[in-house]
Amino acid sequence: MTPAQLNRHGIEKCIFTLLVGAVLVIAMTVAWEWPLRASIIVLVLGIIGVSLTVAQLVSDVRNLISGSKPPEALTMEAPVGESSGRWGALEIWGWIIGFIVLIQLIGFLYAIPVFVLSYAKTYGGGWLLSTLLAIFAGSFVYGIFDGLLHVPWPTPLLHQLVLAFF
Repeated sequence: MTPAQLNRHGIEKCIFTLLVGAVLVIAMTVAWEWPLRASIIVLVLGIIGVSLTVAQLVSDVRNLISGSKPPEALTMEAPVGESSGRWGALEIWGWIIGFIVLIQLIGFLYAIPVFVLSYAKTYGGGWLLSTLLAIFAGSFVYGIFDGLLHVPWPTPLLHQLVLAFF
């Protein structure tokens, strides 16, 4: 790229970053007038987004002022593992379907730690690590969705069956 093209490209990046930041600020301004329960996710994600936008804008302006070519972007691609073929995909689908069935049977709040424990233990986690991950995941979901947001959960099938017999 020629210096003129680098300069134009740098200005375009700055303008794009400013536009993204403006959209985030407008969304936060609109959400500010909503009730707290409705606006909390927009405000939290907006604050994170504006912070990242400011960091990106500082980087863009530095590159524009120095006139240098911006550094290569980080690659966010995961390393390619061995292809396990058709059975690998079926195994993943089995875990997903099993998780959905578990949610229906015992409820979302109880299915999270049971699923995390079984998944971590199946794929090589020790008992201590698997248990700690399950406790953390269950506590996080319970704290956010049940404790803070008071999400109404549907009655699990096993609970309905117990109530039907007793």
